[in-house]
Amino acid sequence: MEKPTRHRFPKNVRSSAKEDLVQFAIPGIIVLIVEVNLLGQDGLGDIWWTLGQMIVHPSVLAEVPAHAVAGMFLFLFGLTIMCWGQVTLFKNYSGTVVIHEGHELVTRGIYRLVRNPMYLGLFVVLIVGLPLYVSSLRAFLVSLFLIPIVLNRIRLEEKLLTEHFGELYLEYKRTTKRIIPGVF
Repeated sequence: MEKPTRHRFPKNVRSSAKEDLVQFAIPGIIVLIVEVNLLGQDGLGDIWWTLGQMIVHPSVLAEVPAHAVAGMFLFLFGLTIMCWGQVTLFKNYSGTVVIHEGHELVTRGIYRLVRNPMYLGLFVVLIVGLPLYVSSLRAFLVSLFLIPIVLNRIRLEEKLLTEHFGELYLEYKRTTKRIIPGVF
């Protein structure tokens, strides 16, 4: 009987996935666990209930502190940006830094405004929205550790995209900001 062959990823895919795991996934998950723990201690557990109450009974809005309303708005705004980015990428999306067969450079939709909308949405949700909702300075401070982790992942992604798309990607970089439209 013939021995089954194992599917093997090309070496560059294995290498970028390993870098991604060590430099992004593990540190990012650690920061996320610490932040969510702090947010939970500071009252995050009721965000969905509060949102539901505000939809069903808008008068509840008058009872919610202004910082919580602003935080909830930013939380929902950030989630919307993240979802818009992921839907626009569609089949090009991957949880790791890889190029798929038939991969195309997406420059439409929200990607016309910013190269990394999902990270922008992540920052809005985790650095500003949720800490503001529960008024947690310590969760905000912990969330700041995400910035260098995400910027490093963007560096890995941009390196791979430049290698794959060459001048096409370099031109896109020249005309579109990295995370904040018109700023950075």
